[in-house]
Amino acid sequence: MSKGKKIALIVSMVAVLVVAAVLNVTLLATKDKNNGGNDSVQTSFFQTSRLDRQTTRDYEIAELNQILAMEGDEYAEARKNALAKKQKIVDAMETELLLETLLKAQGYTDVLVTVNANSDNVSVIVDKDELGREDTVRIYNIIATQASISHDYVRILSV
Repeated sequence: MSKGKKIALIVSMVAVLVVAAVLNVTLLATKDKNNGGNDSVQTSFFQTSRLDRQTTRDYEIAELNQILAMEGDEYAEARKNALAKKQKIVDAMETELLLETLLKAQGYTDVLVTVNANSDNVSVIVDKDELGREDTVRIYNIIATQASISHDYVRILSV
């Protein structure tokens, strides 16, 4: 890869990080004037977390795309591994979106699902003060049905 391309990539990644930081500060500073900011803080938590997750994934995919763009037979194995890793990340992103949508459809105000691309671990953060047994079972069932992941690998949190 040429020096110019490397510099352009670094500059673009710094720009993405700066935008993420500005959005993070802006979202956290936003307060809901009607109820003292509680909903705004929780909403900004979910928005900020999604933005951070997307920024990280964009960086990982950009790095993998660089590997995929390398020419030469000596890089064949690296390209093969990069393609497999990229596919795992895309699969994890699709699963997260599906699970978040299904959980919101079940009546949860906001949900953040994180699927680890390297393992079967799933984290679910629900915008609810307290989760009862019924909520937990409902969430586990959706994850087990849609993502074929055992409840042993699922962690559910409420905020």
